[in-house]
Amino acid sequence: MIQSRATKITLSFSIFLTTLIFAFSGCDKIEEPYSATLEVADTAACPVPEFPQVTQTQKRVLLEDYTGHTCVNCPEAAVIAHNLKNIHGDRLVILSVHAGYFSEPYSSGLYTYDFRTEAGNIWNQFYGIIFNPSGIINRKGYPGNHIVSPAAWTGKVSTALAEPPVIDLQLITTYDTESRKLCSHVNTRFTTNLNINLKLVVVLSESKIIKPQKNSNIEVGPKPDIVDYEHNHVLRQAITLPWGISIAVEGTSNPESLIKSFKTTLNEEFVAENCSVIAFVYDEATTEILQVIETPVIGN
Repeated sequence: MIQSRATKITLSFSIFLTTLIFAFSGCDKIEEPYSATLEVADTAACPVPEFPQVTQTQKRVLLEDYTGHTCVNCPEAAVIAHNLKNIHGDRLVILSVHAGYFSEPYSSGLYTYDFRTEAGNIWNQFYGIIFNPSGIINRKGYPGNHIVSPAAWTGKVSTALAEPPVIDLQLITTYDTESRKLCSHVNTRFTTNLNINLKLVVVLSESKIIKPQKNSNIEVGPKPDIVDYEHNHVLRQAITLPWGISIAVEGTSNPESLIKSFKTTLNEEFVAENCSVIAFVYDEATTEILQVIETPVIGN
Protein backbone atom coordinates (compact mmCIF):
# COMPACT_ATOMS: atom_id res chain seq x y z
CA MET A 1 0.00 0.00 0.00
CA ILE A 2 2.76 2.39 0.86
CA GLN A 3 4.59 1.72 -2.36
CA SER A 4 1.50 2.31 -4.51
CA ARG A 5 0.93 5.72 -2.91
CA ALA A 6 4.53 6.78 -3.45
CA THR A 7 4.45 5.95 -7.13
CA LYS A 8 1.63 8.46 -7.66
CA ILE A 9 4.04 11.34 -7.17
CA THR A 10 4.54 13.16 -10.45
CA LEU A 11 6.29 16.29 -9.27
CA SER A 12 10.06 16.33 -9.29
CA PHE A 13 12.58 19.07 -8.85
CA SER A 14 16.25 19.68 -8.27
CA ILE A 15 17.77 21.71 -5.47
CA PHE A 16 19.72 24.75 -6.39
CA LEU A 17 20.79 27.78 -4.41
CA THR A 18 22.01 31.01 -5.95
CA THR A 19 23.87 33.91 -4.40
CA LEU A 20 21.51 35.98 -2.31
CA ILE A 21 21.74 39.65 -1.43
CA PHE A 22 20.02 41.04 1.65
CA ALA A 23 17.71 43.94 0.86
CA PHE A 24 18.43 46.37 3.67
CA SER A 25 17.01 49.37 1.85
CA GLY A 26 13.39 48.58 2.73
CA CYS A 27 13.23 50.31 6.11
CA ASP A 28 10.76 53.01 7.05
CA LYS A 29 11.28 55.53 9.85
CA ILE A 30 8.51 55.57 12.47
CA GLU A 31 8.09 58.61 14.61
CA GLU A 32 7.57 58.28 18.38
CA PRO A 33 5.55 58.68 20.49
CA TYR A 34 2.41 57.28 18.84
CA SER A 35 -1.20 56.69 19.81
CA ALA A 36 -2.64 53.19 19.93
CA THR A 37 -6.09 51.71 19.54
CA LEU A 38 -6.42 48.79 21.95
CA GLU A 39 -8.64 45.75 21.48
CA VAL A 40 -8.17 42.83 23.87
CA ALA A 41 -9.74 39.37 23.96
CA ASP A 42 -9.57 39.05 27.74
CA THR A 43 -7.77 41.77 29.69
CA ALA A 44 -7.93 39.92 33.00
CA ALA A 45 -6.65 36.64 31.59
CA CYS A 46 -4.12 38.22 29.23
CA PRO A 47 -2.85 41.55 30.57
CA VAL A 48 -1.48 43.64 27.70
CA PRO A 49 2.27 44.21 27.95
CA GLU A 50 4.05 47.41 27.08
CA PHE A 51 5.44 47.22 23.58
CA PRO A 52 8.95 48.60 23.10
CA GLN A 53 9.46 51.63 20.89
CA VAL A 54 10.41 50.91 17.30
CA THR A 55 12.26 53.36 15.08
CA GLN A 56 12.28 51.38 11.86
CA THR A 57 10.66 48.32 10.35
CA GLN A 58 11.84 45.69 7.91
CA LYS A 59 9.93 43.71 5.36
CA ARG A 60 9.40 40.11 6.44
CA VAL A 61 8.13 37.30 4.25
CA LEU A 62 6.04 34.18 4.86
CA LEU A 63 6.93 31.00 2.98
CA GLU A 64 4.18 28.39 3.26
CA ASP A 65 5.48 24.92 2.44
CA TYR A 66 2.54 22.68 1.52
CA THR A 67 3.73 19.19 2.33
CA GLY A 68 2.86 15.74 3.64
CA HIS A 69 4.55 12.89 5.49
CA THR A 70 4.14 10.45 2.55
CA CYS A 71 5.43 12.93 -0.04
CA VAL A 72 8.80 11.53 -1.16
CA ASN A 73 10.07 14.86 -2.57
CA CYS A 74 9.10 16.96 0.44
CA PRO A 75 12.27 16.44 2.53
CA GLU A 76 14.25 17.91 -0.36
CA ALA A 77 12.04 21.00 -0.33
CA ALA A 78 12.45 21.30 3.43
CA VAL A 79 16.21 21.51 2.91
CA ILE A 80 15.71 24.49 0.59
CA ALA A 81 13.47 26.19 3.16
CA HIS A 82 15.99 25.47 5.93
CA ASN A 83 18.86 26.97 3.91
CA LEU A 84 16.83 30.07 3.11
CA LYS A 85 15.99 30.48 6.79
CA ASN A 86 19.69 30.30 7.66
CA ILE A 87 20.39 33.05 5.14
CA HIS A 88 17.54 35.44 5.93
CA GLY A 89 17.00 34.75 9.64
CA ASP A 90 13.99 36.44 11.24
CA ARG A 91 13.07 38.17 7.98
CA LEU A 92 11.84 34.85 6.62
CA VAL A 93 9.05 32.99 8.42
CA ILE A 94 8.38 29.39 7.37
CA LEU A 95 5.10 27.58 7.92
CA SER A 96 4.89 23.91 7.01
CA VAL A 97 1.27 23.13 6.10
CA HIS A 98 0.37 19.45 6.05
CA ALA A 99 -2.72 19.08 3.88
CA GLY A 100 -3.99 17.11 0.93
CA TYR A 101 -3.45 13.54 -0.25
CA PHE A 102 0.10 13.05 1.02
CA SER A 103 -0.79 14.23 4.52
CA GLU A 104 -3.47 11.59 5.03
CA PRO A 105 -2.55 9.06 7.75
CA TYR A 106 -2.38 5.32 7.17
CA SER A 107 -4.44 2.94 9.26
CA SER A 108 -1.28 1.10 10.37
CA GLY A 109 2.49 1.22 10.03
CA LEU A 110 4.82 4.22 10.21
CA TYR A 111 2.39 6.87 9.01
CA THR A 112 -0.56 6.73 11.38
CA TYR A 113 0.11 10.19 12.80
CA ASP A 114 -1.83 13.20 11.51
CA PHE A 115 -0.49 16.77 11.18
CA ARG A 116 -3.54 18.08 9.32
CA THR A 117 -5.41 21.11 10.70
CA GLU A 118 -8.68 22.80 9.89
CA ALA A 119 -6.88 25.93 8.72
CA GLY A 120 -4.41 24.00 6.60
CA ASN A 121 -7.18 22.05 4.90
CA ILE A 122 -9.11 25.24 4.15
CA TRP A 123 -6.09 27.03 2.70
CA ASN A 124 -5.01 23.97 0.72
CA GLN A 125 -8.41 23.77 -0.97
CA PHE A 126 -8.77 27.51 -1.50
CA TYR A 127 -5.35 27.91 -3.15
CA GLY A 128 -5.79 24.80 -5.26
CA ILE A 129 -2.74 22.86 -4.10
CA ILE A 130 -2.51 19.65 -6.13
CA PHE A 131 1.13 18.60 -5.93
CA ASN A 132 3.48 18.38 -2.98
CA PRO A 133 5.79 20.02 -2.31
CA SER A 134 4.33 23.40 -3.30
CA GLY A 135 5.16 26.80 -1.91
CA ILE A 136 3.25 30.04 -1.56
CA ILE A 137 5.27 33.18 -0.83
CA ASN A 138 3.28 35.93 0.87
CA ARG A 139 0.26 34.50 -0.99
CA LYS A 140 1.20 36.85 -3.81
CA GLY A 141 -0.05 36.26 -7.34
CA TYR A 142 -3.40 34.76 -6.43
CA PRO A 143 -5.25 33.67 -8.44
CA GLY A 144 -3.28 31.87 -11.09
CA ASN A 145 0.34 32.70 -10.26
CA HIS A 146 0.66 32.03 -6.55
CA ILE A 147 1.97 28.45 -6.39
CA VAL A 148 5.77 28.36 -6.49
CA SER A 149 7.89 25.24 -7.03
CA PRO A 150 10.73 24.72 -4.53
CA ALA A 151 13.33 25.40 -7.22
CA ALA A 152 12.00 28.97 -7.50
CA TRP A 153 11.74 29.72 -3.77
CA THR A 154 15.19 31.29 -3.56
CA GLY A 155 14.55 34.00 -6.13
CA LYS A 156 10.96 34.66 -5.12
CA VAL A 157 11.85 35.10 -1.46
CA SER A 158 14.65 37.54 -2.31
CA THR A 159 12.29 39.56 -4.53
CA ALA A 160 9.63 39.70 -1.82
CA LEU A 161 12.14 40.80 0.82
CA ALA A 162 13.25 43.69 -1.40
CA GLU A 163 9.78 45.24 -1.35
CA PRO A 164 9.29 48.20 1.02
CA PRO A 165 7.16 47.47 4.10
CA VAL A 166 3.82 49.27 4.40
CA ILE A 167 2.99 48.10 7.93
CA ASP A 168 4.90 46.80 10.93
CA LEU A 169 4.04 44.03 13.36
CA GLN A 170 5.16 43.43 16.93
CA LEU A 171 4.33 40.20 18.75
CA ILE A 172 4.71 39.39 22.44
CA THR A 173 3.74 36.04 23.97
CA THR A 174 3.32 34.98 27.59
CA TYR A 175 2.95 31.37 28.67
CA ASP A 176 1.92 29.73 31.94
CA THR A 177 3.57 26.32 32.25
CA GLU A 178 1.05 24.98 34.79
CA SER A 179 -2.21 25.95 33.08
CA ARG A 180 -0.63 25.93 29.57
CA LYS A 181 -2.34 29.26 28.95
CA LEU A 182 -0.83 31.11 26.01
CA CYS A 183 -1.44 34.82 25.49
CA SER A 184 -0.45 36.34 22.16
CA HIS A 185 -0.38 40.13 21.80
CA VAL A 186 -0.08 41.60 18.29
CA ASN A 187 0.61 45.27 17.65
CA THR A 188 -0.08 46.39 14.08
CA ARG A 189 1.65 49.65 13.24
CA PHE A 190 0.48 51.50 10.14
CA THR A 191 3.50 53.17 8.53
CA THR A 192 1.44 53.98 5.41
CA ASN A 193 -2.22 54.91 5.14
CA LEU A 194 -3.86 51.89 3.53
CA ASN A 195 -7.38 52.35 2.18
CA ILE A 196 -8.10 48.62 1.95
CA ASN A 197 -9.67 45.86 4.02
CA LEU A 198 -7.01 44.18 6.14
CA LYS A 199 -7.20 41.02 8.21
CA LEU A 200 -4.95 39.60 10.91
CA VAL A 201 -4.27 35.87 11.24
CA VAL A 202 -2.51 34.28 14.21
CA VAL A 203 -1.39 30.64 14.18
CA LEU A 204 0.72 28.23 16.21
CA SER A 205 3.62 26.20 14.78
CA GLU A 206 5.87 23.53 16.28
CA SER A 207 9.37 22.31 15.38
CA LYS A 208 11.62 19.39 16.38
CA ILE A 209 8.86 16.81 16.00
CA ILE A 210 10.46 13.41 15.37
CA LYS A 211 8.18 11.31 13.15
CA PRO A 212 8.75 9.18 10.03
CA GLN A 213 8.82 10.77 6.57
CA LYS A 214 8.86 9.27 3.08
CA ASN A 215 11.96 10.21 1.08
CA SER A 216 13.37 9.68 -2.42
CA ASN A 217 16.71 11.51 -2.13
CA ILE A 218 19.56 9.56 -0.52
CA GLU A 219 21.46 12.83 -0.02
CA VAL A 220 18.73 13.99 2.35
CA GLY A 221 18.30 10.75 4.27
CA PRO A 222 17.52 7.03 4.04
CA LYS A 223 15.17 5.74 1.34
CA PRO A 224 12.26 5.10 1.26
CA ASP A 225 11.63 6.14 4.88
CA ILE A 226 13.44 8.49 7.25
CA VAL A 227 12.19 6.97 10.48
CA ASP A 228 13.61 9.66 12.78
CA TYR A 229 12.85 12.66 10.54
CA GLU A 230 12.70 16.08 12.23
CA HIS A 231 9.59 17.99 11.18
CA ASN A 232 9.95 21.75 11.64
CA HIS A 233 7.65 24.78 11.39
CA VAL A 234 4.58 22.52 11.41
CA LEU A 235 1.24 24.34 11.46
CA ARG A 236 -0.47 23.08 14.62
CA GLN A 237 -3.55 25.26 14.90
CA ALA A 238 -5.04 28.62 14.03
CA ILE A 239 -5.42 30.82 17.10
CA THR A 240 -7.74 33.15 15.19
CA LEU A 241 -10.19 31.93 12.59
CA PRO A 242 -8.36 30.54 9.53
CA TRP A 243 -9.05 33.73 7.58
CA GLY A 244 -8.42 35.96 10.58
CA ILE A 245 -10.14 39.01 11.99
CA SER A 246 -10.64 42.47 10.55
CA ILE A 247 -8.19 45.18 11.58
CA ALA A 248 -8.83 47.81 8.90
CA VAL A 249 -11.83 48.70 6.73
CA GLU A 250 -11.73 50.43 3.37
CA GLY A 251 -12.94 54.00 3.65
CA THR A 252 -11.88 54.28 7.31
CA SER A 253 -8.67 55.99 8.41
CA ASN A 254 -6.05 53.71 9.90
CA PRO A 255 -5.00 54.24 13.51
CA GLU A 256 -1.30 54.69 14.12
CA SER A 257 -1.28 51.45 16.06
CA LEU A 258 -3.75 48.67 16.80
CA ILE A 259 -3.22 46.06 19.54
CA LYS A 260 -5.12 42.79 19.62
CA SER A 261 -4.65 40.00 22.16
CA PHE A 262 -5.62 36.33 22.03
CA LYS A 263 -5.84 33.60 24.65
CA THR A 264 -5.57 29.89 23.97
CA THR A 265 -4.67 26.73 25.86
CA LEU A 266 -1.75 24.80 24.44
CA ASN A 267 -2.58 21.23 23.47
CA GLU A 268 -1.00 18.67 25.80
CA GLU A 269 0.65 17.00 22.80
CA PHE A 270 2.56 20.15 21.86
CA VAL A 271 5.99 20.87 23.35
CA ALA A 272 5.83 24.50 24.40
CA GLU A 273 9.59 25.01 24.14
CA ASN A 274 9.42 24.05 20.46
CA CYS A 275 6.37 26.14 19.57
CA SER A 276 6.11 29.58 18.00
CA VAL A 277 3.30 32.02 17.34
CA ILE A 278 3.09 33.47 13.84
CA ALA A 279 1.00 36.54 13.01
CA PHE A 280 0.42 38.00 9.57
CA VAL A 281 -1.68 40.75 8.01
CA TYR A 282 -3.12 40.41 4.53
CA ASP A 283 -5.14 42.36 1.97
CA GLU A 284 -8.59 40.78 1.96
CA ALA A 285 -9.19 41.56 -1.73
CA THR A 286 -6.03 39.86 -3.03
CA THR A 287 -5.09 37.67 -0.01
CA GLU A 288 -1.51 39.01 -0.35
CA ILE A 289 0.34 39.06 2.96
CA LEU A 290 1.79 42.50 3.69
CA GLN A 291 3.73 41.68 6.85
CA VAL A 292 4.46 38.70 9.10
CA ILE A 293 6.23 38.05 12.39
CA GLU A 294 7.17 34.98 14.43
CA THR A 295 7.87 34.75 18.16
CA PRO A 296 8.61 31.69 20.31
CA VAL A 297 6.05 30.70 22.91
CA ILE A 298 8.80 30.61 25.54
CA GLY A 299 11.90 32.78 25.69
CA ASN A 300 10.89 35.87 23.73
